[in-house]
This record gives sequence, structure tokens and C-alpha cells, in this order.
Amino acid sequence: MSSSFAPDASACADAASAERDRPRVDRRPIRRQRRRGVGLLELVVVFPTLMFVMLGVVEFGQYFYIRSCFEAAARDACRAAILETAASTDPATKAAATLAQANITFNSSWMTIVDYTNSSSTVTDVTTVPFGHTLIVTIQAQYSSIPNVYRPLSAMTGIGVGGSRMCTGQCQMIRE
Repeated sequence: MSSSFAPDASACADAASAERDRPRVDRRPIRRQRRRGVGLLELVVVFPTLMFVMLGVVEFGQYFYIRSCFEAAARDACRAAILETAASTDPATKAAATLAQANITFNSSWMTIVDYTNSSSTVTDVTTVPFGHTLIVTIQAQYSSIPNVYRPLSAMTGIGVGGSRMCTGQCQMIRE
């Protein structure tokens, strides 16, 4: 008694012999020959693009870091200027110390102090500002004029964070 589910032995033998008799064609070497230089070509196209993107990320990251440092320097200079015991050189000293932590050489021409309460007059000596007046300290410089700044994308291509960009930090406080 044969089962209808059991495979026929002669059919299996015929299929195996047909598989053995068929000529074998290996197509893998043909594909490898056609794709031989594709990896190198992709590297040549993609690598410079990725490098420019990475250098741009470095340059813009440093630009935003310096802007943040200018904000912190303006805040520290303003805190020094509003104190009752403030000397005339304290704001510039505090701003220079804050920017020195970020490896930025401070230039005193970057900072302006304005007495907002007294018709926005520029202040040269903070000790002359009466108590209760609002002081605005602004530190501003052109990005290309800041020393010790690494600008890889601008150096290589002339494109990037250009010289016309300004880094500005501003703080406003009331003199105590």
C-alpha cells in the first residue's frame, strides 16, 4: 500500500539526474568585472562633499561658540560695571578675562557702555554714572578680525562664515 503523500522515488531520481546533466554557468565573475571601479568612483564623489560638510559644521560651530562667549563677556562686564565699588577699568578687565577662557584676545575697542537713562550717552568711566541708571554693555567685533579663530572652510574655499559677520554680545542692567 503506497501513501499518496510519499514522493515517487523515480521522479526524484529523474530530477537529480537532470540537475547533474545541466551545464553550470557562474555569473558572479561577470558582475564583479562590471562593478570593479564603482567603489573608488563613489569615494571620489562622496568624500570631498562630506569633508566640506564637516568643515562647515566645524566653522559654524565655532562661530556660534564665539557669539556665546561674547554674550557671556558682555554679561560679566555689565555685572562689574553696575556695582557700587566698580572701578573704571573693571568692565574691560572682566570682559578680557571671560574671553581669555575661550582663547580670544580681547580688544577694548570692541566694547561700548551706554547710559540708557541719560539719553543714551556713551560712558567712558562707569564711576560717573549715578545709581539707578540703566547701563547697556555691548561687545561687538567682526568675525574675521577676531584672533585665534580657526576657519577651515573659508581658508580652503573662500566660502563659509565670511568677514562681514558680526559677533555681538549685549547686556542691560541697572546700576546699584
